[in-house]
Amino acid sequence: MEEKEIWNESSRPNLINSTKLYFQDMFVGAKRMSRADYWWGFFGMSLISVVLISFFGWLVTIMPMNDFYWSSIWSIALVMTFGYYIISVWNASIRRLHDRNMRGWWMLSYVLPGIGEIMMLVLMCLPQQNNNNGWDKYVQEG
Repeated sequence: MEEKEIWNESSRPNLINSTKLYFQDMFVGAKRMSRADYWWGFFGMSLISVVLISFFGWLVTIMPMNDFYWSSIWSIALVMTFGYYIISVWNASIRRLHDRNMRGWWMLSYVLPGIGEIMMLVLMCLPQQNNNNGWDKYVQEG
């Protein structure tokens, strides 16, 4: 029997591998993501984003008021970094819900103030569910 490659998790979930998976699948929602990869990747992506946003924010503040060009360039970089962070976390959360055999529409629970955030935190911490899961766990070669 031929070996199947798991596509929803890295071989060794850790800060580096899981963050790479976050970047690799930043714009992909139709997959699954393991719990360990989700949390390690979330931590790594948050670290990178905090460092970049802090750096760009610092650059914006040290620019003189008469140098509008560079100040606006660093501001756009700051906003784009934050946007990429939000997109990556949103899509990773959808992939994590798929790993729980739930639809991505559950992300709309965030519109419920307080309750939605707690509910999503609990859902992201629950283990993988493989029984009757409609989202494939393995890559089909060929």
